[in-house]
Amino acid sequence: MSAIPGERHGEGTYQMLWDCKYCSTPKLLGVTHRHCPNCGAAQDPAWRYFPAEQDMVALENHQFVGADKICPACSQPNSAASTYCSECGADLATGKVAQLQAERSIGTGIAASDTRHDVVQAQFVAEMQRVGAMPGSGRIQNKGLIIASVVGGVIVLALIIAAIIFALTYRKEVSGEVTKMTWERTIDIESFEPRRDGDWDESVPGDAYNKSCQEKQRSTRQVESGSHQECKDVDQGDGSFKRECETVKEYRDEPVYDTWCDYTVDRWGYARSVKANGSGREPEPSWPTYNLSSGSGRYGKERAGAQRETYTLFVRDSDHKEHKCEFEEQSTWARYSPGTKVSLKVTIVGTPDCDTLQALK
Repeated sequence: MSAIPGERHGEGTYQMLWDCKYCSTPKLLGVTHRHCPNCGAAQDPAWRYFPAEQDMVALENHQFVGADKICPACSQPNSAASTYCSECGADLATGKVAQLQAERSIGTGIAASDTRHDVVQAQFVAEMQRVGAMPGSGRIQNKGLIIASVVGGVIVLALIIAAIIFALTYRKEVSGEVTKMTWERTIDIESFEPRRDGDWDESVPGDAYNKSCQEKQRSTRQVESGSHQECKDVDQGDGSFKRECETVKEYRDEPVYDTWCDYTVDRWGYARSVKANGSGREPEPSWPTYNLSSGSGRYGKERAGAQRETYTLFVRDSDHKEHKCEFEEQSTWARYSPGTKVSLKVTIVGTPDCDTLQALK
């Protein structure tokens, strides 16, 4: 099986390549050349690699029986179906399985280059890692230094987290006195009027009028638009590899349109607010007085809506810093009077924690 130059081979079984480490003959075939044809050296599975697209050689009717077994006596790779080494006759019962190369994902492209690697260097680095030293920039990094760096980083991170928690939870108690008390009560006034609004057609109120509708994009949906193949190469461990491909569906976003309507509807809504405010506890806080419009015909009628009340204490501490505490309950606010001695906790930046405010006996 061959491919037109510049194109990708399809699914199938192909030969891995290997370079002879003794005579440097390159691109030997993993299944066909179990020995170097130039110097006779046995193939070393560690030197196998995936070929570039133009170097791929297909294997027809290849019977895969498993990854090669390495002879424990002479290191010759043997078929997984073999019991004894074809090179020296040694028992393969304790032979290790041949080293596999990592899968190669080529996606929708082609294998532009092979995956040959420096096996000697890789083995050296692996050994250095095993004994706790790694080569780099002409010096040896001690495993203990690496561990110390990691531990140091963890400690620094823990200290930062602890500092953040401390800043969020820190409270300092201060003492002072109430210098001022204020209150404010608010009532929202609503009116019944024609109001413009908009919504999707199925959600328009039944009593809406002056409706004006148009098509408008509401969302998007994914629509299948085609497909493509994505492939990967998998080392089988016997000098061959399989190219596996899957069909991946492609999608595009397509707008979804619906009917949007602008309309008028008669509804109650916010019109204005009336307020009452004062200082101190005398006279007692009261709600504002107001007049409601009876409207003209169908529209303009008013009614009372939501009510809100805020009670504020101003506290000056012993360092002459002023703090403000607001309460929604009059009963909490009414426990104090101007001149009342109090204690209060503040955060690390001086913000009062008003839940801790209490009068001193």
